Parts: sequence; C-alpha cells; structure tokens
Amino acid sequence: MNRSVLNLVWVALMAATLLTWGVGKTIAMNATFVMGVLVLAGLKGWLIIEEFMALRRVRWFWRGLLLGWLMLTLFVIFFAYGLSLR
Repeated sequence: MNRSVLNLVWVALMAATLLTWGVGKTIAMNATFVMGVLVLAGLKGWLIIEEFMALRRVRWFWRGLLLGWLMLTLFVIFFAYGLSLR
C-alpha cells in the first residue's frame, strides 16, 4: 500500500466531509442538495472500500458485495427522504 496515495485519499475524505458539513449547515436542503450530499457520501464510501479496506486487488465478488451494500444504503436514505417530502 502506497502511503502517499493513502494520505492523498485521507485529505480528500476530510475535504469532502467538511464540504458536506458546510453545505448542511448553510444551505436550505432540497432534493438537489440531498442528492449531491449522497453522491459525495457514495464517493467517500467507495474510496474507503477501495483504499483503506484494501479491496482494490481482491475478487470482484467482495468489492461488489460492499459497494452494493453502500449503494443500497444510499438509495434507501434518498427514498426515505423523498417520502418525507410528501
């Protein structure tokens, strides 16, 4: 595992966390912003699965299982948010 790549990914994760926190604190949330925050959360989850969990070089089954769980979770959150708007 390349330490410089991990450090770069860690900095990107921290920046994305601060961005989502800032958006949540300052902007009135609507479906567009919620979708943006969920997409950013999905990218963060993907980076964690690929780099920090070191699943980049394993069989697709294990990566697909975790990425599928992540996508399902994000979909359920967005779906629940959409239902709460009605």
